[in-house]
Amino acid sequence: MTQSKLPSGLKAYSVLPDNRSPLERALELALSESLYSIDHPFPELLNAQSTTVEAVAPLGIDHQVPVWDREDSEAVKRDRVEHAWRNRQKSGTRSGFLDSLQQMGFGSEVTPWFKLSPVAAPYFFQVWVYCSDRVLTPEINTRIDELLIEMKSERDTYELNLARESIATPKMAVAAEIGVTITSYPYSPEGGDSTSLNFIGTAQHLRIISTSEPAYNERL
Repeated sequence: MTQSKLPSGLKAYSVLPDNRSPLERALELALSESLYSIDHPFPELLNAQSTTVEAVAPLGIDHQVPVWDREDSEAVKRDRVEHAWRNRQKSGTRSGFLDSLQQMGFGSEVTPWFKLSPVAAPYFFQVWVYCSDRVLTPEINTRIDELLIEMKSERDTYELNLARESIATPKMAVAAEIGVTITSYPYSPEGGDSTSLNFIGTAQHLRIISTSEPAYNERL
């Protein structure tokens, strides 16, 4: 049985009138016990990065996060809640679009109409969104569209392009083995002569392995 966290003062005093019944008093004490059994949630309750996981979604509603997906990772949800008000202040700006898409886990490029070639109509901008670690789906397209519609100015129009990028590092290996040239003479005691022939042998082994040509062996 857990120890009661109810202050002793609440056990002696009541907010109920003097004609309260024992049942009403018991309900009051039970409610007080339930409230005080919960650890004090403040100030972490309203901090998106330190609040409990269960409180992230309600906090997102309180901060009016425009687009919410239950499938997002916990880190993405916390970032979006934390920057929700700041993003609203930057609505309609290039910086606001870039930050909001980054918090959703996407890389992006936003180009205004006057930097396009050829120059587009005023209040038009082009958006490229890069998905490096997920599969492109209609749901992702819908979410990004909803975000842009929520954040853009009323007169703005845009073109959305989705791309999936993959990063790979090419590798090439080269191995070389070179033989040793050895000259071998027959044994001859000091001060004596040998009538045998001298033998001279040379051997070389060269092998280069690459990604484009097969290995070659050459022996002399």
